[in-house]
Amino acid sequence: MNFAERSPSTAWEPINVPHLPGCVLWGWAKPVSDPSGLLINVQEEVYQAFGPALTLRGIVAAAGINPAHVAAWTILGMTYEGQGGANPLFDQPLPFPGPQGIAVHLSMSPVAAPMRGTVAPQPAMPTTSAPASGNALPALEAIDAEWQTIIQIERQLEAARRKLGDIQGQLGSLNRDLGSDERLFSSAQDKKDWDDARRFLRDNLAQVGRYIRAHDIGVTSTAGNRKHFKEVFERFVEPKQAFPGMEAEQLAFEQHRKTSQTLLLQMQNAHAAAARDGVQRSRSVLARIAAKVQMGRNKR
Repeated sequence: MNFAERSPSTAWEPINVPHLPGCVLWGWAKPVSDPSGLLINVQEEVYQAFGPALTLRGIVAAAGINPAHVAAWTILGMTYEGQGGANPLFDQPLPFPGPQGIAVHLSMSPVAAPMRGTVAPQPAMPTTSAPASGNALPALEAIDAEWQTIIQIERQLEAARRKLGDIQGQLGSLNRDLGSDERLFSSAQDKKDWDDARRFLRDNLAQVGRYIRAHDIGVTSTAGNRKHFKEVFERFVEPKQAFPGMEAEQLAFEQHRKTSQTLLLQMQNAHAAAARDGVQRSRSVLARIAAKVQMGRNKR
């Protein structure tokens, strides 16, 4: 049935993703908050199993929706324009959406108009310019200020990326089976604690990997929208050249800066959680087991 013709859901309904056997998401069609839209819930265990293969294009297709009818979608508090199904983010792995899920906003026309409160699509590169007049200078200066802040945040993002890469290696090396002596001399409680520690290691590895991918190929990267902003800055803002759509670009720069700030916070939180719940927890359990191994060997 065409999505436009179906009735609103009265409860969450399963969505089977055909190209990912065993992947079941949950959807609520036409909720009261968005009578033409779809809410999608991705359970954590499903994301851990299929996360790298989950894309918005695959999800909406599984729900019977033409991507060209997606006006926009909201995930982790950020809203992105569908651009008639042409937005490259349709085909990038989705970050874990958390309990809020993914809100897909629809228009039954092939190319949707921008929705109120959403992030505007990236405008095409302007082809004309003129020396900035007094009226244009405030917008250009505001864009310049946003870009300089973005550059500063990017330096912090690079540092956060290196830290995540380092701790990813630590988590991977700690995520191992106990050795023969460790199994021999550890108690049942020690083994249980190590199983729990490994579960945290796996969870932290998934989270760290998620934000590494978000940094490397996400919306703030060169694979995302950064190239466009750099070109606008170098071509028009730096030489103080007025151009059509400056106000829209100012808002787009501001949104990009906010998105970068959000990603930085998420990366920092992921590192802190991995250090605390992954590395420190597992090393504590292994140190306790190692002491028992040493005592057992001394008694031989």
